Parts: sequence; structure tokens; C-alpha cells
Amino acid sequence: MLLKYFSHLALTIALLATGLTASLSNVAVPLQTQDKTQTGASSDLAARLAAIEKAIDARRVQLGIPGVSIVIVKDDKVIYLKGLGLKNIERKLPVTPDTLFAIGSAGKAFTAMSVVMTADEAKLSLDDSPKKFLPYFKMRDPEADAKITIRDLLCHRSGLNTTADLVFRSGALNREELIRVTAMAKPAAKLREKFQYQNVMYAAVGEIVAKAQKTTWEDFIVTRILKRLGMKASTLTVKDMEKSPDYSYGYEHDFVTKETRLLPMQDLSSVASAGLINSSARDMAAWLRLMLGGGMFEGKRFISEKGFNELISPQIRIFGGKYYGLGWYLADWHGHKTIYHGGNDVGFNSMVALMPDQKLGFAFLSNVSSAPLRDEVIEITWSNLVGAPETVTKTEGDASSPNIASDVAEFPEKYKELLATYEFNGRFVEITAKGDKPALIVPGQTPYILIEKEKNIFSVAGRPPEYGLDVKRGADGKIVGIVIKQPNRTFELKPVAEPVISVDELMAKVIAAAGGEANLRKHISMVTTATLDFENQGVTGEATISAKAPNLLATDLTLMALGKKIGVTHDYFDGARGAEEASFEPAEIKTGKSLEAARIEADFYGLLNWKKLFKDVSIKRMSKVSDEDVYVVVKTPEQADPITDYISAKSFLLLKRETIDSRSTSMAEQPATAAYSDYRMVDGRMIPFRIAHNTETLGDVVIRVKEVKFDVNLPDSVFRSQARK
Repeated sequence: MLLKYFSHLALTIALLATGLTASLSNVAVPLQTQDKTQTGASSDLAARLAAIEKAIDARRVQLGIPGVSIVIVKDDKVIYLKGLGLKNIERKLPVTPDTLFAIGSAGKAFTAMSVVMTADEAKLSLDDSPKKFLPYFKMRDPEADAKITIRDLLCHRSGLNTTADLVFRSGALNREELIRVTAMAKPAAKLREKFQYQNVMYAAVGEIVAKAQKTTWEDFIVTRILKRLGMKASTLTVKDMEKSPDYSYGYEHDFVTKETRLLPMQDLSSVASAGLINSSARDMAAWLRLMLGGGMFEGKRFISEKGFNELISPQIRIFGGKYYGLGWYLADWHGHKTIYHGGNDVGFNSMVALMPDQKLGFAFLSNVSSAPLRDEVIEITWSNLVGAPETVTKTEGDASSPNIASDVAEFPEKYKELLATYEFNGRFVEITAKGDKPALIVPGQTPYILIEKEKNIFSVAGRPPEYGLDVKRGADGKIVGIVIKQPNRTFELKPVAEPVISVDELMAKVIAAAGGEANLRKHISMVTTATLDFENQGVTGEATISAKAPNLLATDLTLMALGKKIGVTHDYFDGARGAEEASFEPAEIKTGKSLEAARIEADFYGLLNWKKLFKDVSIKRMSKVSDEDVYVVVKTPEQADPITDYISAKSFLLLKRETIDSRSTSMAEQPATAAYSDYRMVDGRMIPFRIAHNTETLGDVVIRVKEVKFDVNLPDSVFRSQARK
């Protein structure tokens, strides 16, 4: 859910309020009997299918996923169709093959097919400008505005920020308004420069189909695809889904508390063509057969061969051998071309995958947000049906799952000598402890968990065997470097010596630069107002940040687009508990890492309490921010992710921060950076009046302080839930 991405932003804003420069921002049920469509499967095939079922169901229980539904098609026949677990925890209702789930972005493939079907009828060309059908479509960048095509929208190479979901998640804008706002947002890349996943541009594509066909996107999908395939149960709205006799509720599982929470259904009709289809495993079998048939279904051609090849041909490279076609990801699996697309919505998760040369495909539907099983099912299925049945393989040490437990495990002594900063041609990486595993930290990327294969040789969790890390040692046995291995290239990095200044000396200078201990302690509360510009979203905001000693903190944010109020958020910590609330999404209760991060950030005198707040603070090296020399300082809390601060060697003010934004409920991790400038002295405290924040999801967010007031009378109710107000 989008609200999770506000967590780190709220903590960044909170820096203004506290003045900190040294803090950081299942029930298993009996398996159902196999559907009658599986009869006739050979004993060997039955064993393979049983292995798949066993692996998926075991992982489902481990990850706290209430229920899943799966269909597998081979040689134009359904060979497996079953529901596992519960569709309704409260009433203990089991999932069936006919249970409806939201398939999320797996629905983009339907929209892409609708475009190519329309092109087959010569009602549009993939290389037409969107303006031909949507005169109001206009991009901020003049060159992109002049050259962008429908094809660019379909393969996520418009240059617009990845996801840019703020405006559509709010539900406050209609489709035209939504498209106007997003298209005019500041691009995060040049047109066709790189792959950047984008939902709203798929909303634009749906409107283009509607204009070209003189109907609605919904009507076209239902009449020209769903009905012709016999997908009678599938729906395009939450309202229709809830009228069905067999549909699943959506849930969220918290990996820290092990609690599973029911989530309200969200009807995001403004972006229907980006993925607003609800379907069942039985219905999805027909979609798999159509795709594996090259656009043919039961003797009827839905799409021309040329058009079908457009869908599954590489349009833009993502990384390595992974590409995006039109509504499909394209990748190689041990020499087999695979086509797939996942979906993730509030309370639901899906995966649809095809291996055309084996005439094999599956659809996996689940009723929990953001679980790694969605992606693991690909390896489980292919390994069993294309590889040996006894090897239900999973990428070694998949970083998305084993670290649930290892995050609280003790870090082994034998790896501690690895923990250091390493340099190559002026670029730095770090090896840190992540639970009981060492992790390679590359700035701007999620951690790479290292798995020891033998002494001094490590593989990288979740990556092919060509990726790895070797440790180089001198004659005395001490580490003299590391070698990072990638396909066709290697990089040797040397350890970086720590600066001479001690942590205590540096922190004393930082406290003095912030105003001195006396000035920091003389205040008991603080209210900051600021404006926010979500540059890559086309959204602005007004924030009020309230802080009160000893450890109360709240951020209230109003979001605006096209001069309209599109939503409000309230992020708070009351000294013991906290949550992120929004007018447009279910509240997110802070647990695990997010709760610990909030506790640290809310400490009103945190800069003075740095030794208590962090189990370790170390100076890693000298570096530069712009042209200014900085100390690179890593602060590691007991139970939250470490942060890296870049502190000026001249002013001793914080200039930049890098950290990982972790949401405990989804296990998702996202690099986040913030740059601090325009420091001003306000009543004895140095406050940054400009913060430039960046995450992949929110893009660039510029925060500008308007006013800071100290010792304001703040009732404790400010720091509590506002959900019922």
C-alpha cells in the first residue's frame, strides 16, 4: 500500500521538529480435493504437482497468507486447479477454484491486448501520439511531449517516475484529471531512457482504447475478451465482486507481530486499465490458454500473429536479461523464454507466468499484500514441471524470506572482520550485519545478503550463481580486499581506513554546531510548518510537524493536486505506539523496525541522547557532498535499520542521509536519501529549511520550512490516532 512509503518521509520531516542530526528517520486448513479437470494426469505429473502444492502451501502458512488459488495449464489443458487456505478468516471459509481475487497489475496484459486488438482493426497505431485520442495529454518535457507514443506508455518508458501513485490512490480525481496531473509531473528520466513502472499511463492507454473504439475500456474488456473467453465470474469493480457468491477478502500480515489484519476493499476505478480486474483461478485458465495459443482460443483468433508478437517482444531492457514487452515482463529461465506479470493491490497479490516453448503457464492468486511467495511460485513451478520433480528449488538464500527470522539472530563472530567500507575508483560500498548474515550495501540499492559457500567465497541471495563475492587476504591472513563478481566482469575493492577523529569528538562538534547542549535542552516543544513539492507526482502538500518532550511526535500532511485537496495523512508516535493514517488508505500500525525508528526519531533531545539511542556509531571514512568534505557516519540502532549520515567537516552540520525504509508488514525495503541545506538559527537551534528527499516510489520531494515555533502548548491528543475525528 502507498501509505507505507510515507513512513520514511514523515520521519525525514520530523528532523525539522526535533532538531536531530544524529537519528534516523494463519491458519492452516485441510487441502481440498483436486478438481476433476486434473483426472488423467500421469503418476509422474501427479508427483510433480503434489510437490508444487506442498511447497506452496508450506510457504503460505509460513508467511501468514490466509489463502491462495492456483491454476496450471499444459498443452492447452488444465492440469491443476485448486484453492488452499481461507478466503475469509473471520468465517473460516475455504478458498475454492472459483473464488475471486483482485489480480492487480497482472491486468495490464489485458489492457495491452485491448490496444493491439484495436490496432489490428486499424483504429490506432502503437506509434500514434496519445494526443490523437486525448487532446489534453501534455507532458512537461517538450521533447517527450512531441515524441511520446502509445507504445511508450505500454512499456513504461515515458520517463515519468516509477508508480507515481499519489493522485490515483487518493481517489479524489477523475481519469482526465489524473492523466493531466501525472503527465505534467517532473520526469525522472528522459523519454525511452530507462524502464520506470507507471500506473497512470496505463490509465491513459485505457482511455485511448475507449476513444478509438467509441466505448469504455470496461465495456471493451468485458465484451471483447472476458465474455469470449468464458470468464463469466470475473468482474471489473469491487461492487460487482462483492455481489459474487464466491470472493475473497483482502488481508495484510505483519511479519513481526504475526497478526493478520482484514483490509477494506478499495475501488480505484480511475485507473481501472492499470489493473482493476477481479478473477478466479478457473477463469484465469482461459486467459492462460489464449496466451499460450498465441492469441487463439478454441479455434477463434482474438489477435493477429503480428499483434501477439508485439506483446511478447522486448520493448525496453530493465536489467541483465530482463525486458518488458507490452504488459508483460520477459526473461530467460535456464534457456527457456518466460513471460510473466505480477500484481499487488491492497490485500491481494498475484502472479501470471508462461513458458511458451513448453506450452506451460500458471496463475497464482492470493489474499495478502506484498508477500514474497508471489515471485517464489515461478521457481517452484518451473523447477518441478520443467526440471526434476524432487527439486523444488528456490534461489539460494532468497533475501525476501529467510531474514524474517535472521533479523533477530546473533551475528556470527567469524563474519565480523568483513564489516568495513570498501572503495573502488572513488566509489564506496559497505559490508554490514543484517541479522545473522553479512550484507553488501551499495548506495541507492537494497542490501545484497551474502551466503557463505566456502571460506572466503560468498554467493548473493536471490541472484544467479554468476553473482558473488570473494574475500582476498594477505600473507598474515588479514582482509586486503573483496572481489565482487558479476557476469563477464569483476571489481576489486580495498578496505577504507577510518578517519582519525573519534566519534565522541565528532559528536561534540555536531552538538555545538546544532546550537549547543544548553540551547537544545531549554525547549520542551516545537511546531514546524512546511510546504512539500512531490515533483515527480504533480502533487503538493502542506505539513505541520509537532514535537513535545520527551518523545511525542506527529506529522499532519494535506495533499493537493490541480488546486484540489486530494487527501490527508497523520503520522504519530505517542511515546509507546504509533501509526500512519490516511484519508485514502487503511491505517498502518507501526511495529518492529518502523516502531523502533519512530521511537528514536521522536526523542526530543535525541542528539544529546545518541549513545542511548544507538548500539553503535562509527565513522567509516571521509567523502564529499558536492565539493564539501564530509565524515561518513553510520548509526546502528538495536532493532532498526542503520542510517548513514554525511556530516560536514567544516560546519559539522548534517548534509545528507542515506537509509533503508523498511515496512515491517510487507518486508519491503527501499533505499531513501535526503539532502539538507539552508540552515538557519531559530531560537538557539540550527534548523535545515530545505530538505530534498528521494525514494524510488515517491521520487523527489522537496520540503521547505515556512515557520518554526518553540515551546507551544500542545495537548497530548495531537500525538494520538485521528482516525475517529
